[in-house]
Amino acid sequence: MAVSEYNSMASYYDFVLEPVLWRMRRTIVGMSGVTSGTGVLEVACGTGAQGERFRKAGALYTGVDLSPAMLAVAAKRNLGCLHADGTSLPMEDNLFDLSTITLALHEVAPETSRELVLEMIRVTKNEGSILIADYTLPGKNSLYSNIGRKSVHYIEKLVGGSHYRNYLKFMDAGGLLSFLKTFDIEISDQQLTFGGNIGIVKASLK
Repeated sequence: MAVSEYNSMASYYDFVLEPVLWRMRRTIVGMSGVTSGTGVLEVACGTGAQGERFRKAGALYTGVDLSPAMLAVAAKRNLGCLHADGTSLPMEDNLFDLSTITLALHEVAPETSRELVLEMIRVTKNEGSILIADYTLPGKNSLYSNIGRKSVHYIEKLVGGSHYRNYLKFMDAGGLLSFLKTFDIEISDQQLTFGGNIGIVKASLK
């Protein structure tokens, strides 16, 4: 999705999506293992809804996003968020205990999604972790997984444009779990939600 589109929907983004995403956000924090003083970077932080949960868990939180309007909403949560490009982070190497991104890789070109993860790896400590949530293929076929898959597809198609085309490429390549196999990381925990259509993966750096 283009930055301009995020700017136009920033004012109602949380109202529409948080009733759907709150369980996933809670799971992300639980899987992260964040405690008081954990340094967390969130790429594509948006309105800061996830960042607020990390902060409540005690994290020293930093978010980055390209949308000024989204960052304006995040500022109302008093979060430390920066206007920055996730493919070229203005941070030194080996800085954060955890770097994370949620539901943003599928909407950009494959080469961009790869650059995002490589930058997350770069700024994460050698003993740290990355945690990523995005669409994946359900492990089993069920009524709930089918409803979830069709709902996701409908939403992505409704957005349209390059967002939808990139989503199709992401899923045709196998979704999140297949995507992560191309990196030098070791998966330590993974969970599926939304009928198995969203994967949440925590990985340590090798």
